[in-house]
Formats: sequence, structure tokens, C-alpha cells
Amino acid sequence: MTEEIAVASPRLVCASPAQLEAVLAKFTGRILGVLAYAATRPEWPAGEVPCTWVTLPVLTGEAWYEVWVSTRAVAVSRDSGLSFSHDGGLLFGSLVLGDADAGQIDRKAFAAYSAIFDVLDRMGYPELLRVWNYFPDINGADRGMERYREFNVGRYEAFCRKGRAIGDGMVPAACALGTRQGTLVVCFLAGRAPGIYIENPRQTNAYLYPSDFGPRSPTFSRGVLVGDALLVSGTASIVGSKTMHPGDVLRQLDETLENLRVVVAQARARGFATSDPAGLSLNVYLRHATDYPVVRGRLDAEFGGARIAFLQADVCRTDLLVEIEAFWMPIP
Repeated sequence: MTEEIAVASPRLVCASPAQLEAVLAKFTGRILGVLAYAATRPEWPAGEVPCTWVTLPVLTGEAWYEVWVSTRAVAVSRDSGLSFSHDGGLLFGSLVLGDADAGQIDRKAFAAYSAIFDVLDRMGYPELLRVWNYFPDINGADRGMERYREFNVGRYEAFCRKGRAIGDGMVPAACALGTRQGTLVVCFLAGRAPGIYIENPRQTNAYLYPSDFGPRSPTFSRGVLVGDALLVSGTASIVGSKTMHPGDVLRQLDETLENLRVVVAQARARGFATSDPAGLSLNVYLRHATDYPVVRGRLDAEFGGARIAFLQADVCRTDLLVEIEAFWMPIP
């Protein structure tokens, strides 16, 4: 059992621009991929390492790099427009589709997820574990429907058409945020074996949301255990399926933190044992940059020792002001 966990667990190293070169050198041959968050195109590492730029302002002022690392040697590949690396147990990749601000985001979501599922099946990594979704004008409207709801339609249809079941213990952890770029960016982690998918008893499972939230519910779980790593989905001030405390960022933050605590507790009941706060990383998405000082003060007090990125982004509901995703695993 110990050997399986060692093989199947990703690792995450966060880096500033000044630290990136040293991090990449340290983990040469074991890097699954790099997510770079910055308002303008950042510096890219040389070589074949798959890198994906997400156009979001970093509220501390400089680019933020997430370097996803394997415990094994990796191979780098491209297929059907996807860039990815794989290690025999995990596959990490990305797909970027242009003109995502030109309407019909449902078709682009369907195309992206269909391509991802096809490649995963061909490569022998059928279990989609975690997904990051970024596209422009997430709260805008196309053809009379909010673009996030349109996106959910396309994502759902891809799951169905490609034979993926939607239900308890079957859907990946995920986030979906609005960016300033004109592309749909989908990054993903997949495995040869399924993870342990986590739900939150305080919240309605997202794939069971009522029709008030669109013709197709969002297709994600609240978190996933991948070996000894816990990957928590974008988490916000939602109880049941209802937004709590509209207009009050600090009360929303407190509700969000309670939801995070519950997800971690559920994961511990399923075997998650990591406790070192230095292995915890948070991405904090704020709708309004002016909320950064008070939110940072609260989170610095709550999570001493954790690595925290503060990013300005549109959250998937217009009445949500803050969303947090968490990654907690041993330090590589």
C-alpha cells in the first residue's frame, strides 16, 4: 500500500520568478507541468516542460508559478493539441482553445473535454482527478444564458458522450474562474486508478444542483485524495446550494473557511494524514482587488506557514466575492 501511494501522489512546489530556475533544476526529469499566473506573459522555462499561462493579476505584484512534480521520472508528450507529461501513474496536461470570448462557450467546453477524454483513454490514464478551468467573461451572457452555465452544458455533454459516469465518487475536483484573456484554458491531472472523491455534507453535491443554476449542473466534486495528496476544489461561501452573505467579503471568507475545514475533515475520515502546514498551498481568488488587504490579514492569521497566492478573478457566481482552492501534501 505504501508503494502505491508513493507512485500515485503528485507534489507541488510554488515559486516566484526569482526562484523558478532553481526549482526546475532541482526537479529536472520529474516535472509534470507548470501553471504560471500573471497579468502579462511571464518568463517561460526552457526545454520541454509543459507550461500554461493563466492571465490573472497576482495581487502581490509578480508572477506566481505552480510546479507540479512527480515522485518518478516523467515523459513529455503532445497529442491532439494537448501538452502533457506522465509517469506511469499520473498524467498532467493542458489544452488552450482560442476565441473563447467569441460566444458558444458550451461548444468550446465540449471540444476541450472531449479531446482530453480521448487522449486519456489512448494513453491509459482514464481517471480524471482534478481540473482547472479558466475563460473570459464567466458571468457574461451568450444567447441569453450566463457563460458559466453554458460552459456547464458543454462539460456535462462531454462527460456523457465519452462514457463518463456522473455521480458520487465519480467526478473530478475542479475550479472555474473568469480571466482577462480570450482563451479557454483547461489544465488537468489524471491517473491510471481513481482517486478518493470527497464531498461536503454542508453543501449540495455540485452535480445535483437544482435547475435554478442552469440546465446542467456543474460536474465536479469538492475534493479528491490522490495517494497522500489532498486537492480541494474551488470553495466558496455556499451552504446547500445557496450563496451566503452576499456583499460581505469577510463573512463570505469565514463561511468558505468552514467549508474547507469540513472537506479536510471528510478527507481525514477517508485516510488523509498529512498535517505539516508547510505542505499546504492556497489559491485565493478575489473578485475585487480592494478586498486583498483584509482577506490577506485574515488568512495570514489562519494559515501560518502555508503558501498563499492572491489572484484577481471573476468567481463563477456574481454574488460570490472570494473563492479558495487548497492543495495539501508532503513537501517534495
